[in-house]
Amino acid sequence: MRAAVLSSTKHIEIDPHYPEPPINSADVKLKVNFTGICGSDLHCFVLGEQMTRIPSVMGHEFCAEVVEMGSEAQGLKVGDRVAGLVYPSCGTCSYCLDGDYTLCDNLGRKMFERNGSFAEYISVPARQLVRIAPQTPAEEAALIEPLSVAVHAVRRAAISIGDIVVVMGGGPLGLLITQLVKLSGAAKVILIEPAENRRHLGSKFGADAAISPDETLGEQVRDLTGRRGVDAVFEVSGNPRAFDAACRLVDKLGKLILVAVYESRQIEFNPNRLLNGEIDLLACFWSRQIDFRRAADLIASRQIDVRPLISGKVSLDQMQQVFEKLAADRGSHSKVLVACS
Repeated sequence: MRAAVLSSTKHIEIDPHYPEPPINSADVKLKVNFTGICGSDLHCFVLGEQMTRIPSVMGHEFCAEVVEMGSEAQGLKVGDRVAGLVYPSCGTCSYCLDGDYTLCDNLGRKMFERNGSFAEYISVPARQLVRIAPQTPAEEAALIEPLSVAVHAVRRAAISIGDIVVVMGGGPLGLLITQLVKLSGAAKVILIEPAENRRHLGSKFGADAAISPDETLGEQVRDLTGRRGVDAVFEVSGNPRAFDAACRLVDKLGKLILVAVYESRQIEFNPNRLLNGEIDLLACFWSRQIDFRRAADLIASRQIDVRPLISGKVSLDQMQQVFEKLAADRGSHSKVLVACS
């Protein structure tokens, strides 16, 4: 099969004869329609072995069609369209038994046993997949996975009606969180994003204000809130300076929710700021099966319209060029989809 292989730092090669993934008894084999380029894929492209194994096939934001069933796979049939968690969980640890496959004790060891979804085919345990509704186009279905991450973050944050919320970072995930927070009953949502095109898109996703970060950021937010404090800040940018700003923006008894992946693995901050204000620090890693199901339903019903996020579609053969462009200017696009078959 054809697959896009990260063969070295900042270098992707198309292998026309990459081995097809094995299919175990509880697995299904999938033909990949589209895979979205995630910010974490860009981190792996730029940082190479600091972030991932090389060589490897990246990709996890997929929609696909079931083409083969393992002998013990349940709940699906050939021809079903699905999305879900691409990396195989063990299915036996306490987290897997609770359906928390992204927290699998063995995920770090098992995730490189098979290729990611920048390929024609993947094999995935059937338990990790959700069906795509018949009315959902394949392009939109490729955003079920990133929407599930947003659903998980907002669900964990337990936003209340009337809350004032700040979202740091207007990439696809930040924009999805913005819209979900608004749907959850927040009185005001402020998006902080340096790229003008993303700020403009933020208004379409429900942001009451979209501002650029600068030295007057704190004062701008206070003016927008009527001098009232911020109940929750979602840090989605992965920028250490944004993390520091988030610590300063969130009010006493508020919540700081980390959703970003940081290329810089060490961040300096004053923990006493959180301690003295009794601020809850929440980390949100990936999503759960319930989040995938809710994301699929939200897209199918168009309660969340992901179409404005899709800024381009490319082929596997164009991946090197596209990754170079996105790495050089991450604010230039929202979600680029790769047609894998």
